[in-house]
Amino acid sequence: MPESEEKTATVVVTYNRKDLLGECLDSLLGQSLPPDALYIIDNHSTDGTYESLLARELIAPIESTSDRPVESVRPVTGLSNRRLEVRYVRMPENTGGAGGFHEGMKRAVDAGFDWLWVMDDDLLAAPDALEALVRKKEVLEAGQNGSCLLNSLVLSKGHADQDRLAFPLQELSAGGSPRIGVYHWRLSEVRNQVHDGLYRWICPFNGTLIPARAIREIGLPNREFFIKGDEKDFLWRAAGKFSLYTVVDSRVFHPQPRNDIFDWKQYYQIRNMLIVNRHFRFTILRNLKLIVVGVLRGLRHGKPGLAIVLRAIRDGLTGRLGKRGDLPT
Repeated sequence: MPESEEKTATVVVTYNRKDLLGECLDSLLGQSLPPDALYIIDNHSTDGTYESLLARELIAPIESTSDRPVESVRPVTGLSNRRLEVRYVRMPENTGGAGGFHEGMKRAVDAGFDWLWVMDDDLLAAPDALEALVRKKEVLEAGQNGSCLLNSLVLSKGHADQDRLAFPLQELSAGGSPRIGVYHWRLSEVRNQVHDGLYRWICPFNGTLIPARAIREIGLPNREFFIKGDEKDFLWRAAGKFSLYTVVDSRVFHPQPRNDIFDWKQYYQIRNMLIVNRHFRFTILRNLKLIVVGVLRGLRHGKPGLAIVLRAIRDGLTGRLGKRGDLPT
């Protein structure tokens, strides 16, 4: 396959998961068509992530700083014997997934990369995952339908059912909003809606190939979300101008998210989704459902749980975003 003149950068955001990050990086360095650069945005990890990457000679040493991001650049060789740059960025504090993606995508676009392949540190990519995305992207561009975001198919990592998805594929209504209550957790459920290897939906920031021009048109991820919801906000800003497709032949693997845990992260989940719901029709009904479900979950965890939910509702309805300093990170 001829090499494209366009340049691709992979952006990986990590925080205190050095072992998962190592597996993710191994899968990226083993790509049949590797990216031209690999950005690792380290949200000020304290578990030895920096030391582990340094010991593997994947990054160059950096000078310690407390008030600004610091970047190092080191050329490495992937399994395909193609050279790429590993650009390690250590953040001065934990800025959450939203802040990390904001920083990494901004740097990649400013450096002149044409496409960004974006993911968290717990994703494993099949050896031809990026090549399959690029191949489909070139087909769409040849057909003059290149204004799109493409996603790898996100399968459940380690699940006995190899058809099981880590995140559900939804469906779009005629008006372009997600159909309420429609979630598909197995690829086989949507096979009849896959055309030319494409399904009309994406799971953003999980192996998502984004054109730099999309960033220039709709802006970067909103870092004020901190965690939760930033990817959905970005998705629906993009949906107004770009086609969204999952490429079913490009496969990545993600641990199955746990929905049975109630902790401080629920604050950001509820607050941010009240903001995201502004993108859709029937905003009041969507928010009402979110509030009722949230309050019921909070009540099951006593006064502390209810307090988290009520605070999230108040801040979400008033549009107060940002990292809350009195919550754990």
